[in-house]
Amino acid sequence: MRRLLIVLLLIALGVGAIALLAWHDPGQATLQWGDWHVQTSLAALLGIAVLAMLLVGLILRLLSLLLRAPTLWRQRKARRQQERALRDLTQGVISLIEGDWRDAEQMFKRHTDDAQGGLLWLIGTALAAHRQGLSARRDDALRLAEQRYPEAASALRLLQAEMLLDEGRDEGALSLLQALHAEAPRQPHVLRLLTELHRRRGEWEAVLQRLPELTRLRALPEDRLLELEEEAVEGRLTQLIPQGREAIDAFWHDIRRSLRGRERLLAAYSLALAAAGHPQAACELLLKALRERPSTHLASVLARLQPAQPKAALEAVEALLQRYGEDAPLAAPLHLFAARQAWALDLWGKARSHAEATLAQAPSAEAHALLARVLEREGHREQALEHALKGLAQNTG
Repeated sequence: MRRLLIVLLLIALGVGAIALLAWHDPGQATLQWGDWHVQTSLAALLGIAVLAMLLVGLILRLLSLLLRAPTLWRQRKARRQQERALRDLTQGVISLIEGDWRDAEQMFKRHTDDAQGGLLWLIGTALAAHRQGLSARRDDALRLAEQRYPEAASALRLLQAEMLLDEGRDEGALSLLQALHAEAPRQPHVLRLLTELHRRRGEWEAVLQRLPELTRLRALPEDRLLELEEEAVEGRLTQLIPQGREAIDAFWHDIRRSLRGRERLLAAYSLALAAAGHPQAACELLLKALRERPSTHLASVLARLQPAQPKAALEAVEALLQRYGEDAPLAAPLHLFAARQAWALDLWGKARSHAEATLAQAPSAEAHALLARVLEREGHREQALEHALKGLAQNTG
């Protein structure tokens, strides 16, 4: 368009110049060739020359277009194919997101043989087949993509491993991820998937071994790393229960000091000690932590334990109740623990008062059952039956 405007401007200038020349002096021009001659004005001759040049230029332009016509046709056809492919890609992605996986697969399969973007179409076909649960078609698409695009083999195997994890085929995913990790030990997504696989399989020691590398590579957000570490420590403590207290203590002192102060892990450590046959040590640990800071969670864990020395435990809990007050959130589980210790010591009145205090703050099936036993022992059978039914109703509810 710009070139055409320049040509038209030059023609206009030429015509203007000829017109100006003819206005002052039209001149005279004679053309002779053998017996043939033409006599005209100079302005007319210049005009004819300009028209002849334009005609020659137009003919040359038409010849150029005719020669370039096949190329222009191929370019236009390729452009239309690209536009159609882009429309199909957009529609295929929309169908994939909306859950119309069959339609998405058909859209993607139309273009799997395209010279450009073939990898993208094959991956889309594999994803759509995976969403439909068609493992064979998915694997065929990924295998074909790896054959055609060997430079993308690692990415394709990583995608396949993720799909196998999604299906719950852990063994197949593990073999692929281990091979990928051997090829690229610092690939963040491979490490993430390996760690997630270990977590799902309950391989907590392996998770803990992966965490330092995940931290160095910043493969996960800090809060997720901490949550994963806590989950792994908690799971490992549970696994060590059959090995006894020595193994539990050795592992506990081997983890970071900052972790040992976290409520979730203190609770897990205490429960592991109690399950390993050391409830007294677990109670002492929780009581020490509760003296340092109030914690409803730790108090709830304490309420589940039965120490070997109930008298000392009862005195310690009553001291905590006086310290934090009856309105503290942890008062209810502390009262429940105190009621259980008083019951173990045959202190019926104290057991009854602590159980009633528990029910006043946070009714529970266990508190109703304990109060029912105390009332039955004291001879109040109707009241005991009433609390037993309330405990049963709350438990089933």
